[in-house]
Amino acid sequence: MSTETEEDLAAEYSRNLIIPSYDVGLGDTLKLGSAMRLAQETGEQHLDRLGVGFEDLRKKTGLVFFMVSARIRIFRFPTHREAVRIFTRPRGQNKAEYYRDFRFFGAGDKPLLSVMQVTVLADAQTHCVKRVRDLQGFGPDATGPVKPDELCRRIRLPEGLAPLGERRVFRSDLDANSHMNNAVYGDIVIDFLPPEARSTAREIEINFVNEVSEGDVLHICGGKSGGKFYLSGSTGAGVSFTASSLL
Repeated sequence: MSTETEEDLAAEYSRNLIIPSYDVGLGDTLKLGSAMRLAQETGEQHLDRLGVGFEDLRKKTGLVFFMVSARIRIFRFPTHREAVRIFTRPRGQNKAEYYRDFRFFGAGDKPLLSVMQVTVLADAQTHCVKRVRDLQGFGPDATGPVKPDELCRRIRLPEGLAPLGERRVFRSDLDANSHMNNAVYGDIVIDFLPPEARSTAREIEINFVNEVSEGDVLHICGGKSGGKFYLSGSTGAGVSFTASSLL
């Protein structure tokens, strides 16, 4: 018989997995986009246990969570068939933003990856951001403030970023909210980072600014400044995402 209390369930969730072949790429290591997908699914599993997974929350409240930022700290990407344990917990709130972190561990509890995920609560139909009190009574209590050194701040792009190419949004990129899934941006960031930045990146941040839909074309620009490589993706409607990689 389980001795876990509701408080225990809300505080932290973990799961074990074996890195599958379809989530690894060159070098036999986990891809960044796949790491973001694993974090996303782990968070959803935690919320499912609390009765506020995607479908339940939308049905009960008409609300959904939209990701607005992610910060990935890389110690080492796990390899194919490596046993990994992922821990997740709510980390608090900053104004309308909810913070949740994910920590990937290998054998001997060696740290592999750390992902900080920032979401906002929004109306499922209009996508208008809602206030924190609109979620009272649902899910884990994340109303405490986030520590200043853990905040994911807006990426300020340097001037003069050069055009790097285009990326069309395909139907397979979309999620249940009818826009490109946030984990796909992790794949795009890796695709457009220069080789030297790709191999040495130890921290990658992504701001998700505006949604894109099937058929949209992202115009990608990038450049190095102050020890970071910056990327931005824009459509005719404006900036869709910004990203930085600490070199």
